[in-house]
Parts: sequence; C-alpha cells; structure tokens
Amino acid sequence: MRFIHQQNAGQSATTASIPIHGADGVPSAELHRLLTEKSRCVRFEYCVSVLVVTFRCQSSPYLIDRPQSRFWYGLAYSLMALAFGPWGVPWGPILTARAIWVNLRGGEDVTALVLSRLGGEPTRD
Repeated sequence: MRFIHQQNAGQSATTASIPIHGADGVPSAELHRLLTEKSRCVRFEYCVSVLVVTFRCQSSPYLIDRPQSRFWYGLAYSLMALAFGPWGVPWGPILTARAIWVNLRGGEDVTALVLSRLGGEPTRD
C-alpha cells in the first residue's frame, strides 16, 4: 500500500494522503497520467456483523487497468461479506445484499475523487 502525497507551491505540509492498492512505487504524476488515460480507482464494500450490530466497510481504492479485474476483486469482497455480514439482525442481510450488488457491478469508481486529491480534473466518467 502506498500513500500518495500532494504538495502545492508555497505549502510545506502534505495536503492529501491516499492509500491506493497497486500504486506501489508509482509517482503521483504518473498516477495522474494513468488515471486520465485508461486506469480507474475503484473501492469495494463488505460488511461484518456481530449479533445486533452490522458494520458497513469499504476497501481502500485499487488501481485497476482492466475491467475484468474489477469483477475478481469484487467477487472476493462479496464472498467476505457473505461469510461475515448476514448474521446481524436486522441490518446484516440488507447490508450484505447491498455489498454484493455493488461489488458484482464493479465496485464504486472513485477516480474523480483521487484525481481531485492529486490536483487534477477528471477527464472522463
């Protein structure tokens, strides 16, 4: 996991930190280029239930360059939600179904958010 840092002219502090799976060793300028050309940042959902409490969680963004990868990552998070999520009453089954639905549709695309944190404008939806 890598933390991407942005520093604007005249600022000495880091203004944004984004952990992105698959972006190890990628400079922020290269990451910006990848995201504006072909790659996407996607995060997936899962939930964990403990008796009457269900926690809805999201993964850190993944740098994805092939649409097929989104399905496989989503499938893994869906299986995790199915194993640990439906046991809470009453929200466990509802949040588990939502997580599986989001993941099997390819996760949540957060490319625009990452680009805005890197200081660029998104060029496609």
